[in-house]
Amino acid sequence: MKVKEIFNGSFAVYYEMVINRIASPIQIDRWRKALVRAAKVLVPHAKVVLDCCSGAGNVGKFYLKENPEALLINCDISTPLLKLAKKRFGKNASYIRSDNRFFPLKEGSIDVLFSSFCVRNSPDPELTVSEAFRVLKPGAVWAILDFFKLDDRSICSAANNLIFRSFMKVNSIVNREAIEYLFESIEKFYTVREFEELLEDSGFEVTEVKRFMGGVANTVIAVRREV
Repeated sequence: MKVKEIFNGSFAVYYEMVINRIASPIQIDRWRKALVRAAKVLVPHAKVVLDCCSGAGNVGKFYLKENPEALLINCDISTPLLKLAKKRFGKNASYIRSDNRFFPLKEGSIDVLFSSFCVRNSPDPELTVSEAFRVLKPGAVWAILDFFKLDDRSICSAANNLIFRSFMKVNSIVNREAIEYLFESIEKFYTVREFEELLEDSGFEVTEVKRFMGGVANTVIAVRREV
């Protein structure tokens, strides 16, 4: 099943209204808040903020609490999820429906770019990284949250991975293909170390990496270097 089909179907809303609402208070909101705090430290007064793969605005809601004067642009391929974002933010944000391989924005126009569970879903991750570099200003921040292929097979990481997969498998009764895609996308994706190398080779300086759930999820903070 293609990413576009998954995130524009009924499962997208189910994920937001059920899975996200269960998982967020337990773990994911903590990761999102860490992402926002890290970006805010590096760019305290960002004027234009792009949230790529914004979904219903689950990162944006925390960012606007920290910096309510910023222009928040929600960008997602999912029409249903952008509609939920509009219900959340109304006229206090902007909305773009776009693939994560192309951001319809001017070069060097963004102060902070958030991408949560985004690059892993790109059909061409290297192109997504290139687009991020293009739209960010020199010195601007890319704050990334995603599930990465495990490069640490410790007891802790294995146990957390089992918990994560068991929780997600429960939702297979709603859409088996979507859950299978999730697991496959992680195994085909980079380890966090490989992704750091890609960022460094693409003109970014990685300033921070934080592991969550034994490395099942990671936040990566990168700064766009001068050309």
